[in-house]
Amino acid sequence: MAINYEWTPEEQRQYSLNKLFKYIRDYIYPFHPHYRKLFKENGINPEKLNTLDDLRRIPTTTKEDTLIDPKEFILQPKTEGGEYDVEEVPVSKKIGYAYKTLTTRYIRDMYGKPRSFSERALQTASAEWNPIHFHMSGGTAGAPSMATYTNYDLKRVIPQLAGMLYLFGWEPTMRGLNLFPALPHLAFFQVIFAEFTVDGGAGIFHTCGGKSIPTEKQVLIAGSMPFDMYIAIPSYMTYWLKTAIQMIEGGVAKRPDPVKYAVLAAEPLSDEYRQKLKEQFAKIGSPDIKIIEGYGSTELRVAFFECDEQSKLHLNPEFFFWEVLDPETKEPVKWGEPGVLVFSHVGWRGTVLLRFWTGDFIQGGVVWEKCKKCGLTIPILRPPIGRAERDFTKIKGARVPHINFQDAIRKVDGVESFQVIITKEDEEDITSRDQVIVYVSVREGFDEEVAKANIKKQVKIETEISPDRIIIEKPEQIELRLFERTGVKADWVLDKRQFHI
Repeated sequence: MAINYEWTPEEQRQYSLNKLFKYIRDYIYPFHPHYRKLFKENGINPEKLNTLDDLRRIPTTTKEDTLIDPKEFILQPKTEGGEYDVEEVPVSKKIGYAYKTLTTRYIRDMYGKPRSFSERALQTASAEWNPIHFHMSGGTAGAPSMATYTNYDLKRVIPQLAGMLYLFGWEPTMRGLNLFPALPHLAFFQVIFAEFTVDGGAGIFHTCGGKSIPTEKQVLIAGSMPFDMYIAIPSYMTYWLKTAIQMIEGGVAKRPDPVKYAVLAAEPLSDEYRQKLKEQFAKIGSPDIKIIEGYGSTELRVAFFECDEQSKLHLNPEFFFWEVLDPETKEPVKWGEPGVLVFSHVGWRGTVLLRFWTGDFIQGGVVWEKCKKCGLTIPILRPPIGRAERDFTKIKGARVPHINFQDAIRKVDGVESFQVIITKEDEEDITSRDQVIVYVSVREGFDEEVAKANIKKQVKIETEISPDRIIIEKPEQIELRLFERTGVKADWVLDKRQFHI
């Protein structure tokens, strides 16, 4: 039985919880090295997990836990010479593999060579358990994480999750321009998954990023054929649009046909940021574009999207169980209240996590209700999203979300690009005074001193902190600053202090 999106939130939550407990009993406890050991060490009996209080007996898993031994987080039955304490595949499952093998028509390999029953049965079992796809995080928040997928995941799970893209209007007849860099990251492969695993897919041209096809060439491609959507990281989309505007106004590039959607993920997207992007899109001939926000991570193994512009992010309750916890106490908060997102995989193979502490602080919380736009009852994540540890910091005694700096500066007329640096007057002295330095480029025709005064005023309003220095630089210098550390995501706000709370 699958979840029904017309059920009440309470019915869906109970279904999701029951499915998680069955998954723990049938797959995680027998075949997951890490959680099998964890359950034994903590005296947790999987047969007696029935309530939310029972679930909370399971300690949260952190990224640091997964980095000790990534293989320990992959579901795997016992094999000859295996290094972990896990169980063998039960006889009932072996019979299932045998039956499936007997009924398949593939008795020869792709070159026509006959294959034995044992060879075919091994392939049938391997399709469920053997990882066939791997990718990693960018490591922008620390050491990179790894995710593995089996044939089962790519055939049975991913198509249903990637199919959620249809909620906002993705159709097989559409063309998309994928601006994500071709790296072994979810951001790039999420588009691949949607293109090749969902029935009908969509026509996607993968630029593979600016290092593979220069941005200027991408702009020319965009003007050479109609595209319905652009898919990108917000910071690169900003740079791409700026380049396109310059090329179009300079007569170097053709104005692209109007684009319906910009699907943007991998960075926070505030209302101010969204408005700046809309202004840029209008200048290249797409005044009616809808900006669809996405959210995902390597650990999640998939990305989620809005069903419509500013409908907030729709999460899946079939293959995940969701929690929102207080960042200090790790106790559950009420639905709709701010907290850190925690999830458990349900029904997956490959890399599997229980109660994973994402570290993502959801300022708008998560509500579980009927969406007013698509009509589905579903858990809905309400941005802005920040890192519980990394995207909040204390400056001069005040706790400031980094996103507040971004929103403040984007509200100032004439600002083209910027970076905020948080540092110390003496970087080697923990007792020295905090400093906030804003590097900014101003559009041609705008008074630089007026822009600096307005930035100082707006930052004070939004953060209660006054910048110590505002330095005007050329746009090219700012772009180098933004991507210097990761090469993928822009560091709009960079804390360089060695000692800070």
